[in-house]
Formats: sequence, C-alpha cells, structure tokens
Amino acid sequence: MKKKGTTALLALIFGIFGVHRFYLGERFKGCLYLFMFGVSLIATIEENAPIIMFPAILGFIDAVLFFVKPKEEFDEKYNKKYIGGEYEETRPKRRQRSRSAERRIEVEAINTFKESGMRKYDDYDILGAISDFRKALNSNFKDHQVHYLMACCYSINEEPEKSLFHLDKAVDFGFVDFDTIHNIDALAYLRTHKRFEEFVDNSYQIPRYLPADEDAQLDQMDAKANDLLDQIAALGKLYEKGVLTPDEFQKQKQKLFSP
Repeated sequence: MKKKGTTALLALIFGIFGVHRFYLGERFKGCLYLFMFGVSLIATIEENAPIIMFPAILGFIDAVLFFVKPKEEFDEKYNKKYIGGEYEETRPKRRQRSRSAERRIEVEAINTFKESGMRKYDDYDILGAISDFRKALNSNFKDHQVHYLMACCYSINEEPEKSLFHLDKAVDFGFVDFDTIHNIDALAYLRTHKRFEEFVDNSYQIPRYLPADEDAQLDQMDAKANDLLDQIAALGKLYEKGVLTPDEFQKQKQKLFSP
C-alpha cells in the first residue's frame, strides 16, 4: 500500500533523483528523472550555469501536487492493485446508496406534506392545508393533484385569482377530470368569476391578453413597418430602372430611416 504523505516527502527531499517515482512503481518515469539529473549535472559543470535546478524544481512541483492531491484520488490511481479494486467497486455503491436514501427521504417528505394537507383539507382547515400543499409543491411543482387541491382551497377562501392560477397549472401538468371542475362544491365560488368562463372557453387555460393600449401600439408599429417596407421597395425599383443613382438611392433610404 503506497502512502500519499511518504510519496510527497520523497518528492520533496529526493525528487531530483526521481526516488518518489520508483516508490510508486513508475520505473520509466524514475529513470527519466535520473537521466535529466545526469544531463543537467554535466551541463551545469560545463556551462557553469545552475541547470541542475531544473530537475530539482520538477521534484518540488511533484511534492506540492502530491501534498494537495485528495487521498481518494491518490488511492484510486496508485493503490488499485493492493486492494484488488475494492476501492473502485465499493465507493460508487456507497454513493449510490446515499443518493437513493436522499431520494427516498425527499419523496417521503413530499408525500407527508401532501397527505397532511389532504387531512387538513378534509377537516376544513383550509389555511393549514394551503401551507402543507405549498411545501409539497416546493419539492415537486408539477404535481397536478396538489395544484388542483390548492385551487379548491383558494376558491373556498374566496381568492379566485390564486384559485384559477393553480387550476391552470393542474391542467398544464395533466389534470383531465373536467367534469369535476364544473361540479365540485369546492370550486363553486371560482365558477361565479368572470375569468373562469374565459378559462373554460380557452380550452381550460388562462387567456394571455395584451393590454388594450399595448395592443393598439403594436398595430400602429405594424402599419408603420409595412409602409416603410413599401417605400423601400419602391426606391429599389427606381434604382434598378436607373432613375436613381447609387448616391441618390442611399440618400433617399437615409431619409426614410431618419426620425
């Protein structure tokens, strides 16, 4: 079993000779370090320059890298053959079990809030039910049943806008019992609201309208755009026929685009 700390110390003290690489069983790399040490030593003597520092710096860098390398990553790379692959096989399983446990806890929490909300709803504790259903939606916003129950709660509480919002989401996420929407007592107040009729007429979706002033502005913008395109097209025809020179054509276009 190779030790991360031992490897880092060998690299720090004897890294210039590649001892740490021999310790890890990387003989080829160790021989390269020895070769670089020999070449740099000769060059240092002949050139009278500190070339010998190059392999020493490499050894120091290796030491730093081994000091900061996570133990799990070190073991996975250098100790597989000592532990027979046990590290690689068991660690993902432990992670998988942990994720499964987390998912199970999350699902249980969702079901707990949902069931608690349904009990409170049956006991006519509307505010308590809304609170629990909201917590269930925080974990799973696409639960159409919880949205439907929220719509019922807000209708009973005479809050039609919120009720309609959750009813719209319930249909978006798969609620298809439309007869219940029209007959259940809990939605009686919502059904008296004008926007409920629009909701039904729009295939059980909240209509998305632009305000009247914005709608008028869009119409005016479309008209101006169409008129501008017509004028540009007319200029293009005159240019093609040779009535306008290139300079005149550019000037006329600039006039059209100027405010």
